[in-house]
Amino acid sequence: MAEHAILIIDASKASRAIITKAITAKIEGIQVTGYDSAATALEHCKASSFDLIVTAMSLPDMQGQEFATKLRTECGNTSTPIIMMSGDFIQNIENQTASPHINGYFDKSKGNEHLVQYIQSYLSIKLWNKASSSHVLYVEDSPTVTRVVTNMLETNGYTFLHATNAADALSMLSHAQNPDNKIRPFDIMLTDIQLEGLMSGDDLIREIRFGLGLSPETFPILVSTSANADRLEHINNIISAGANDIIEKPLIENLLIARMSNLILLKQCVINN
Repeated sequence: MAEHAILIIDASKASRAIITKAITAKIEGIQVTGYDSAATALEHCKASSFDLIVTAMSLPDMQGQEFATKLRTECGNTSTPIIMMSGDFIQNIENQTASPHINGYFDKSKGNEHLVQYIQSYLSIKLWNKASSSHVLYVEDSPTVTRVVTNMLETNGYTFLHATNAADALSMLSHAQNPDNKIRPFDIMLTDIQLEGLMSGDDLIREIRFGLGLSPETFPILVSTSANADRLEHINNIISAGANDIIEKPLIENLLIARMSNLILLKQCVINN
């Protein structure tokens, strides 16, 4: 009997076959079911139990976000994690805020090996427990936003240190990197893009990547940002600076925690392999 059951929704039969082969080759005791449309998947989701659903962003009959909404509202499935795949990273980022029902997003350009690691992170309770007890460097200059977000972090079992500007954040991160200081290392940084002081969030991220030499794989950075008229250029600038992911304000708790956990879990999978 299979230990885990995964549903893959992708219009491409070849893509489903390749992903299925990659998953079954790396994960033991797993059953993979594939469908080419959202409607077919929704019909079977009512009668079948899956541990994880992996869907393409664009499906023949509807978008992935619409499928996720229907699964949660019409089928009453509020617990099965949903991962959305996209081959266009910028499009992926642009559409992430559209649905709070999506648990994670995967950039297909990273390849099937990373996809399998990402899937494994959702099937591992030990990793989830470890993610929820992670240490966060939180950078935000608004007292109101800080109160709301730190309450979210505390409620979900995260510990954190808070900085209101980039200079303080860099100082905290540098001290935590030094083992002689006996300060708990940070697992992830959540930062606003607009900060008080001389350095913006973009500047902070660049200094972390190129000054401190912390890579996206070893130190994930999630950026919170407000809606911007030049949204595509704004997103490109943040990603070019070295951010792993972007989430728009106002922050929705379940979406924020899912996105943070996903980044931490993927980091742990990369480090452990």
